[in-house]
Amino acid sequence: MQRGPRLYNALSDEERLARLRRKAARKEKEVHRVRRNRIVACFAIAILIFGLQLIMVHVQTGRINSQIQTNKTELNQVNKTNKKLKAQVADLKDPDYVAKVIRYKFYYSKSGESIYTLPDKEEDY
Repeated sequence: MQRGPRLYNALSDEERLARLRRKAARKEKEVHRVRRNRIVACFAIAILIFGLQLIMVHVQTGRINSQIQTNKTELNQVNKTNKKLKAQVADLKDPDYVAKVIRYKFYYSKSGESIYTLPDKEEDY
C-alpha cells in the first residue's frame, strides 16, 4: 500500500507498471521493425546487385553472339575469295590458259598473226 498522502492525480502502482510494460513492448516492437527493415534492405540490395550482374552477362552474351555472326559471314566471304584465288592459281599453272590471258590482256600475238580490236558496244562509236 501507499505510504504518505494520496495524490489523486497521480497514477497508481499498477497503472505505472502497466504503462512501463506498454512502453517496453512498443520499444521492443520498434527494435524488431528496425531490424526487419534492415534485413529487407540488405536482401533488396543483394537482389539488385545480382540482377544487374545477370543483365550485364545477358548484354555481353548478346554482343558476343552478334560478333560471332559477323565473323562467320566474314569468314564465308574470305573462304569464297580463297576458293576463287585457288582456282586462279590452278589456272595459271596451265600453260594454255596463261597464253590466252597474255594474248587477251597484252595483245601479244604469235608470229604471222594479226590482232584487230573491235568495240564491244555500239555506244563506243
